[in-house]
Order: sequence, then C-alpha cells, then structure tokens
Amino acid sequence: MSSQNQPDVNTLLHNMHAQILVLTTQLAELQAAPPAAAPSVEKKFNKKVEIIADPGAFKGDRARFAEWWTKLQIWIKVNWDAFANDFEVATVVLSQLKGPVAGQYAQVRLQECYTAGVWPAWDDLKVEIEKYLKPQAERDWARQQIHSFKQGNIRTDDYVTRFLALSIQGGLGNEHAIELLERNVNPHIAEQLYLQDMRQDKLSDTAEEIRKIGRAIELYKMHRCR
Repeated sequence: MSSQNQPDVNTLLHNMHAQILVLTTQLAELQAAPPAAAPSVEKKFNKKVEIIADPGAFKGDRARFAEWWTKLQIWIKVNWDAFANDFEVATVVLSQLKGPVAGQYAQVRLQECYTAGVWPAWDDLKVEIEKYLKPQAERDWARQQIHSFKQGNIRTDDYVTRFLALSIQGGLGNEHAIELLERNVNPHIAEQLYLQDMRQDKLSDTAEEIRKIGRAIELYKMHRCR
C-alpha cells in the first residue's frame, strides 16, 4: 500500500516545488521592477474603488516613515478583500520596503518566509515592521530636527520643553544634548549662562538654569514695553 502511494507523494512534492519556484520568480521580478512598474501591483490588488491612493514604496527616508506607514495601513484596510491570503499581503507590503536598511530587512524576511513556507499574518507583520523600523525612524527624525532647532522668538519655557522632548526621542547623550542646547538657545541666554557661571553637568540642570535666565529676560522685556 505504501509503495503504491509513494509516486503520488513524489508528484505532489514536485508540483509544490514547481509552484513555489514560480511564486519566487514572480516575487523577484516584482522587487526588481522599476518605479514605473508599480501600477501593476496596484492594478492586481486594488479591485475596490480607491478611497486612498497606493502610497508606493518606502525608499528609506526615515523622516517620512510615520506618514508612509499610516497611509499604507489604510490602503491595505481599504483593499483588504483583494488579498487572498497572508502570502499576498506580506509579499506586497515587504516588496514596498526599499533602501539600504528597510530593503535589506525586507529581503531577509522574504527569504526566511519562503524557506520556512510560513507567511506572517497582517497583524503580526505590522508589529514586526514597527518594532524594526519605527523607533529608528523617529530617532533619526528627532536628531535631524534638534540640530537645527533654534529658539528664535519661542518662549524659553516652551523651547526648553520641546528641546528636551526631541533630545529624549533622538536618544542624545547628555554632553551632546547640552552642547546643542547652549548653541541653539537665544544668544542672550547663552551669554548669561556663561557670564554667571550657571553651566551644569547634567542636561536637566542646564535646562532649568536656562529657564530661569530666559524668564528673567522675558520679564524684563515685558516691563520695558509697558
């Protein structure tokens, strides 16, 4: 009985292998396709009337990750009925990740899923992508912002509060954050910080001294205007 069933098993395995080979080839073509080929993905999966446009690929601009990620999740939800299974959702989403970091992650993940023959459910894939890309994207964005975040006409209390938030989000070290704060705060405040020898070793202490100086200067200006 087992010898009679053996050819059927071999045939089944052969057919499965051939099918996987076809899917892998299609996936490789999809990833290698130039931007002009993107509408083919949209045409295949976007069977509903568009409520939101396909956001396209994430090309590695970390400052735009949050915006792109939100739009992609909405697009997936709107077109959910167009996807037959986890394989289709995962391959479409992962194939949209480009760039040296996101693209490498997607390539490795696709290979892992193909080898194991298991594709993550959408809810699990969302958690995975956010865990891998979102924190880094937010850190990069915060670091870009804080380097050019000058006080200008912003009230000192408001400026220091926002600066500290960006510092935490960007994961800046204590000394680097103090240096940036002293450089970007109002020059009159920075001058008084040095003249009155109020500089501190901790960012939180430096921020508090800057608040005091800023309040005093702002109060003085307010009385002069009366």
